[in-house]
Order: sequence, then structure tokens, then C-alpha cells
Amino acid sequence: MSDQSFFEELQSDFLSEVSFLLETYEEHMLGLENDDDKTEHSTQIFRVAHSIKGGAAAVGFQDFSHFAHKVEDLLSILRAAPEFVSSEIISILLVSGDEFKRRVKMLQEKDQTVWDVTELEGKIKQTIDRLTGKESAQTDVETKPAPLDSNVEKTASEIIPLDEEKPEVDHTNYELLNELMSELPQDVIKDFNSQDSNEKDKPLDNVPSITEAKSAVEKQATPSQPNSQESAKKNIHKTHTNQIIKVDTTRVDSVLDAVGELVVLKNQIVHNEFIKNGNNPQLEAIVDQLDKGVRELYDKTLSIRMTPLKSLYIKIQRIVRDVSIALDKPVELELIGEETEVERTVFELLNDPLVHLVRNAMDHGIENKEKRKEKKKPETAKVTVSSKQMGGNVIIDIIDDGGGIDRDKILHKAIEKNIVPESVNPDNLTDEEVFKFIFSAGFSTAEKVSDLSGRGVGLDVVKSNIEKVNGKINIYSKPGKGSTFRLTIPLSTAITDGIVVLMNKQRFIMPIYAIKEIIRLKKDYFTEIPEKGFVAKVRDHLLPVVDLNPLFAELQGVMEHHSSEIESLDSNQKKRSDELMLVIVESGGFNSAIPVDDVLGQAQVVVKSLNMGNNVPEVSGAAILGDGKTVLILNPNEIVKDGQFEAAA
Repeated sequence: MSDQSFFEELQSDFLSEVSFLLETYEEHMLGLENDDDKTEHSTQIFRVAHSIKGGAAAVGFQDFSHFAHKVEDLLSILRAAPEFVSSEIISILLVSGDEFKRRVKMLQEKDQTVWDVTELEGKIKQTIDRLTGKESAQTDVETKPAPLDSNVEKTASEIIPLDEEKPEVDHTNYELLNELMSELPQDVIKDFNSQDSNEKDKPLDNVPSITEAKSAVEKQATPSQPNSQESAKKNIHKTHTNQIIKVDTTRVDSVLDAVGELVVLKNQIVHNEFIKNGNNPQLEAIVDQLDKGVRELYDKTLSIRMTPLKSLYIKIQRIVRDVSIALDKPVELELIGEETEVERTVFELLNDPLVHLVRNAMDHGIENKEKRKEKKKPETAKVTVSSKQMGGNVIIDIIDDGGGIDRDKILHKAIEKNIVPESVNPDNLTDEEVFKFIFSAGFSTAEKVSDLSGRGVGLDVVKSNIEKVNGKINIYSKPGKGSTFRLTIPLSTAITDGIVVLMNKQRFIMPIYAIKEIIRLKKDYFTEIPEKGFVAKVRDHLLPVVDLNPLFAELQGVMEHHSSEIESLDSNQKKRSDELMLVIVESGGFNSAIPVDDVLGQAQVVVKSLNMGNNVPEVSGAAILGDGKTVLILNPNEIVKDGQFEAAA
């Protein structure tokens, strides 16, 4: 590796490290503002700024280091005098953290744009000047250097420099020494002025030599026999502390893919007819052990990609703080379940939806102080973000105690924008069905546009992102009491549970998350609407029946590409000429019916990419079943997206 490549790798490692450090920075910054005990928070924040300053200088990012030094100067004052902490100063420091993040992104993307933080540096300097002015006002006595004691027999000029006396001694890293000294308990570092005057007045000749001091320290450090076992236990405990290693995510993905292939092979062995019907108990026992072992291996491999929601929670804290100040709405934020984990891919897609839903709760959900007072509510509103794992899903609730959602207002706006299908009687819609209109593109009930909302974008993107990870979103609201937005997200996108169905002599998998029920319906319950399509009457509700012919035509290329792997089948079920089998799926707050020839069973499969040049949104991937054959995994949300309105609008 060339020197240049090595240096660039150091820079890349530094930028990755800073991203983690800035999470700590923001977390403790918010704690510094809200917690009574500010010492720990100020110390941690100072360390982050100090590390960034030194690291940036070491890898050649001088502007980064210079700005970190300015921030460190302000933090050093707050560290010494926590009583100076205020919302104004916290805001300046949080914006400084934002600038650090912006600079990291610029450097990672090799953006040559000038990073101008002159204005922010000016604010930091003004704040430092103001605070140091306060400090000087509080301190009447000016600190001056004390005169040298006349009893000192050797003056400074007579002391031989260490470089000349001991050239082999390394230069002291005073910056590191200062940091280490700050870690020591205060009672360990004795104040020189508190020592006995006789001790202070001793000539330097009487000071023990370095060799003697080293010997004394080693003797002092040698544990006595009775305590040796306890010391050994402590050392063993230290040895077993968790270590963190950095691994490129592509390597983790490749391992996960390899284990996924192993799962597929295991499924083929488990479902092999020879093994199932071979009447060989010993072989069956081995296959059972293999099944358990591979499942455990897959679960543990997948756990490497799992990420706790804590860093998202930190971002939510920041959002609530900033929006609360901007809108002058005092808010208490409750966070539950920060240790809940999701796969990294899911984690990345959750960021925007969660941020938007919390902003939405603050802007639309929570009333201003005057309205809350009129309704005899506490002036300080409450927002709760709660997450927990249930089975293979993570449930995330965003709850506010605001005014709730106005059903009539939403419905009126939806009718005005022609969002409600013609076949649907608005009076028969449930509250949840009405609430889901707010996820339609361009939908907004805001009376005026603000920096936070009212532009008709956002919630449709929230829904889209949730559906990308095979999740769903539900809304519950009570007028005057508040609202709950519930996200149901699979722990992982690498594996899915589904129903194997037969359509057009081909097997497909439909994810269970989208399926409400599977029914048989007599043909008498189907009605054709001219130029629209068919609707099915299910328990007094008219459901659009999706025409699958366009889908099969669209999938023709995919079928031909995988013709050697995809098997053509006929239904084993005897078709009744007067009945159709329907899979009822939910999308966009409405139920639709997808006709199938047969339902063959349930399967848990590893999701594979099709690697097709032509993107077919109705297909989310492929999987290999236990018999070794490839099946396509359908995306019901895309299948019914157009079909439901073509059939019912």
C-alpha cells in the first residue's frame, strides 16, 4: 500500500469514527440541558470535541480541527462552570454538531465546496467573551504568579535540560498527560501548596532519582499475597470486556448471503422425499440437528446486522427540542425501548418516517398553549415514542396528547380531491379508513404553509418507506385526546413469511403481512362495472377485484429469464365452477381481492434479488422453496395500487 493510500485510509477511518462520536456529542448535549447533574455530560462532550480536534489535525483536516478547537474552548468553560449552561448556548453547540456532520459528509463525498463556519465561530467567540466576562466579575482576586522561594538552592537556569541529560528519554505528550490527569480522582492529585513547608523547601538534590522513584512505584504496585487472587479476578474481568471491531457492511452481507444459501440447501434436505420416507431414524435425527444448527447460525449471523434504535431516539430528542422552541409549544418527550433492535437496512429506512411523524405530532397534533389552557390541559404537552419486539416484528408507536384527528375534515378534503372511490359510501367508512387518506400523495389539511408542514408532501413518503420494508402503518385517534401512529416493521428484510399460491399455473409467494384473509366466494357475488372491472361483495362490502392479466404480461420476461427454475403446475384442488378463491389484501387503507387458483401452504423463505435489468415493482424478490424450485415474491401493495381504483373508482 502506498503512503497516499494509507493516509486516505486513515482519513476514511477518522470520518467513520467521527460519525459515532457525534452521536455521543448530541446525546450528552441534550442531557446537559435537561439533567441536573451536568458534570458527566460536560466531560463527555469535551472529550468528543478534544478527540475530533486532535484526530482531524493528525489526518490533515485543518479546518475541521480549527473549528473543533473553537468549540472545545467554549466547552472547557462549561466543564469548569456548569452553571453557565443555557438553552441559547446549547443551541449554538448543537448547531456546531450539525456543522461537524455536514463537514463529514462533504469530506466523504469529496465535495470541494468551501465549508464556511465564520458566522458560527463569531457566535462562539461572543459567547466565550461574555462568559469569561461573567467569570472575571465573580472573581475579585486576580491570580498572579507566586514569587520563587528564596530557599530553593537550584534555580531554573541551573537545571540541566532533560534533552541534554537523557537524550534517550522520549518527549512528553503533554496533551495526553493532561487528559490522563483529568481522569484521576481529585484526592490522588495532591495540591503542592497543601504540602508541609519543610517538604517544599527541600533542595532539588534531595529529590529521589527517577530510578529510585520507579523502584518505589513497582514496590508499591506489587500486591500482597492475600489480595493476589482478588487482583487476578479483576484482571480476568478486564480481559473479558466486550471488544468492538469495525467490519465493512459488504463483508457482513456476503456472510449473510452465504448462510442464506446454506438455509436453502438445508430446506431441500429437510423436504427431500427420500429422507422423509426413507424410514431411517438415525438419518432423520441428523437432519433435525442440521435444521436446528443452521437456524441458529442464521439467527446469529443476522444479529450482526441488527442495530438498536438508540441513535434514532437521540435524533428524535433533538427534533422535539428544536420544534418545541420554534413553535413555542412546551413538550415532554418520553422514549421507551431504545434497546430494541432492527436490521440495518430497516433502520436506515426508518429514519425519515420517524422524524416526519414526530414533527407532524408536534405541528398538527399538539395544540398551542392557549388552546390547551382553554381545554384545561397541562400547558406542557406529551409525546411518547415507544418500541418493542413482538414475534418477528417491531412495533413502534408515536403517541401525542393533542387534539386528535378531525375525521370530518379529512373526509371532506378526500372527497374534494377525488381520493374516495366512487363505489365507496363515505358514511360506511371506519375512522381508520378515513384517517389513511392522509397518506395520499399531495394530501394536506393545513390552512397555511409553514417551514414544517402544509406543502402536501411527506406522509405519502412515510407510507412508501414503511412499505419498502414490508411494513404497515395504522392510525388511532380520539378527538380532544390525541393520536397514535403505529408502525409494524419486520425485524429483517432478508427473510419473510408468506403464503404459497398458484396463479396462471405458476407458484408465487404473497407476504403474510399484507394478507387479511383468504376466502372462497360464489360467482353470484361478483358484479361487473362497465369500463371499470369487477367488484366482489364480501360481508356487505364491495371490494375491487384486481385484474391480473396485465401483471402476467408484465411478468412474462421474468418468467422466461427464470424458465429453467420456475415450474409450471396445475392446481391439485378440484375447481368448483361456481366459486373463486380470493386473497384479501389491504393497501392504502382499502381492501382488495386478488383471485388465485389455489393456496398451497405457508413458507418462511430467504429473500433473493432478481438482478433483473427491468424493474418490476409488483415483484419484490425471489425465493427457493424446499423442492429447490424458484418462486417469485409478489408485492401486494404494488399489485393493487392501480387495480383497486380501476375496478372501483
